[in-house]
Amino acid sequence: MDSTIMFLCKYGLQILPVRLSGGGRLKDVLSSICNRWNNLSVGKFSVSYAYEDGYCALQNKSDFENMLFLFSNSDRINAKVEENEHSSRLIVGSTIDEVGDFDEVDDDDVEHVDRMDPAEKCSKHAETRYLTEAWADLIEGVGQEFPLGVKEFRAVLAKYAIENGFMYRLVKNDQLRVTAVCVVEGCGWHVHAIINRTNGVFHIKKCHNEHNCGSTYRTNKHKRVSSRLIADEIAGLVEKKPKTSPIDMLDWFTDKYGLDLCYHSAWLGVEKARGGLYGDYEGSFDRLRWYVEAARATNPGSVLRLESDPVTKEFSRLFVSFDACIKGFNYCRPFLCLDATHLKGRFKGTLLAATGKDANQCLFPIAYAICDAENDANWTWFLGLLRSTLSIRPITFITDRNAGLVNNIPVMFPGCHHAYCLYHLQFNLKDHFPGRFRQGFRNRLVELFNKCAYASSVSVYKAAEEEFYQYGGDKARTFIASVPIEHWSNAYFKGQRYGEMSSSAVESFNNWILKAREMPVFYLVDELRRKIMKQMAARRVKSMKWNSVICPKMDKKLAYFINKGRSWRIIMSKVGLYEVRCLPPKVVSLEERTCSCGKWQSTGFLCRHAVTVIIKAGGGEGSLVDHMDPLYLVDAYRRAYEEPIYPVVESDIPDFTTEGERVINPPRNRRPAGRPKVKRIRSRGEESYTRPNKCGRCHKASKHNRRTCKEPSDV
Repeated sequence: MDSTIMFLCKYGLQILPVRLSGGGRLKDVLSSICNRWNNLSVGKFSVSYAYEDGYCALQNKSDFENMLFLFSNSDRINAKVEENEHSSRLIVGSTIDEVGDFDEVDDDDVEHVDRMDPAEKCSKHAETRYLTEAWADLIEGVGQEFPLGVKEFRAVLAKYAIENGFMYRLVKNDQLRVTAVCVVEGCGWHVHAIINRTNGVFHIKKCHNEHNCGSTYRTNKHKRVSSRLIADEIAGLVEKKPKTSPIDMLDWFTDKYGLDLCYHSAWLGVEKARGGLYGDYEGSFDRLRWYVEAARATNPGSVLRLESDPVTKEFSRLFVSFDACIKGFNYCRPFLCLDATHLKGRFKGTLLAATGKDANQCLFPIAYAICDAENDANWTWFLGLLRSTLSIRPITFITDRNAGLVNNIPVMFPGCHHAYCLYHLQFNLKDHFPGRFRQGFRNRLVELFNKCAYASSVSVYKAAEEEFYQYGGDKARTFIASVPIEHWSNAYFKGQRYGEMSSSAVESFNNWILKAREMPVFYLVDELRRKIMKQMAARRVKSMKWNSVICPKMDKKLAYFINKGRSWRIIMSKVGLYEVRCLPPKVVSLEERTCSCGKWQSTGFLCRHAVTVIIKAGGGEGSLVDHMDPLYLVDAYRRAYEEPIYPVVESDIPDFTTEGERVINPPRNRRPAGRPKVKRIRSRGEESYTRPNKCGRCHKASKHNRRTCKEPSDV
């Protein structure tokens, strides 16, 4: 039927005209009714048309086709819509879009629903809805266009076949034409799409969209679920969560799409989604050149240095320190943690970072750099730029004893102090006592070593050192001699460690950027800017709500000290010099801001003995602020975050996809250190070498092992 019929639906006193062109579908009629009257939903109303002296109900596709046959010579059909209080049909969803092919339901299905188990009708679990339901009508028919070309048509065709539960094969498949037929021999379903040579639009030229091969059922597995289809569907999810794993995708596709994937397809889909999200990996290095110039323009005073090889134009390294971080560090305590972490992108690399702490003991990133590896040359370059960036004042550095840092910090920062991370020294100590020593023995050694590190005076250190030597023997003496004592023990350290015994601040920074480390270099740099910018803005707003003079974390610590010293008595020696009667007794000098416990000098924050003296001899709790370092106050915290980091707008970014126009090329992939672990097939006649068996205890070539060894133990 090629003529147009007006289908007039009457509901109450209102009439809704629906134009049926080329026959129309029952689904379109139901959709128009639901859109016109919002109080009606599928399954809650019935439609019937007037014929002779009565009305005929429209319940399925057959009824609709019979109606069109009866009114083939007419241009008008009168129908009425009645609301049913107790519908006899069970339809999943509340709108016609959620129903899917409602007109495909036959009378047998309706009778089956009426006889549903009452326990299932009363079930509290909602009917499962899959995101693939929209794929059921993707192929509309002749004339349908695909603006994105043949790739879009192939993707649409695959989704259509997955949701409708059939398989097809491609008879013709190239950039100009695609012909698909049903795999069942003798089935009439086929579709033929070509490109219009006039306007270049890909469109369907021939289509027979009905199967005569039998019923088709949607299953949870389909051969057309490719890794490219998976990548297109999860692109948005990967953008929000770059750390998304293939295992997560297996469960997510089962829950949201009702499809079971194999691990290999899920892995390929995640990798392709990341590649599509980040675009051209190689071009991301050329974007850095534009990014450095744009960041300097929007954030004057920032230090950004981009270097590349002058001959090969390959990316070498990048240094970034924003002006807001440089100025804000002047209101933080002068200590920095330095460390490096590996990047996980396609071109590997290493990220060097310098991180401090603000007045509230929160992380404060100062600068970071991207280079090929953690070596002496890159640390020299990084420290040189860091020196030109920071203001001149004594700084305490805490590092993991990397050779590049040990050699260059005294040269680049003369007059500053270098402390070794206690956490890394503990691992070095365990490595110094290998596996033949029992675990409990090594743990006890670490405890004794910590007593040496935390000792506040030389006398306390000597006692802890002697206990360490008695337990560890000569190997313990060798380890202490290998690490300069003035770099790790509080008793001999000449600077202020501000209570920081490890480089945990920069380790936390590395964990904070864990997801960003997998991004290409351009997106990594911009993501770090966003994270730091967001963090500084949030802390700026939060600090405006504080009513105290001292930062909250330090105020809580101060309250603990006050409560701790309530039972202690003080004895004045002279003005400003007191003895605190505790166990053991301590001497506090308010003028020199020292305590015999050593913590006031090392941390820069009041110790519990000094707090007790100030409260009981100096006039109460209000006088505590006068004896405190200003860098622990709320005013210093606010001034540290006073300057904002301004956004770098990407709308004006040029196109760097043309390789001939690139100024910065990507670096060459670095081969992992060490010899590749491969099994080599020996040539004919070559004698095989058998490694001699050695005892792990006495290290002698013999047939016995560590358990049966009779040699005396080293411990």
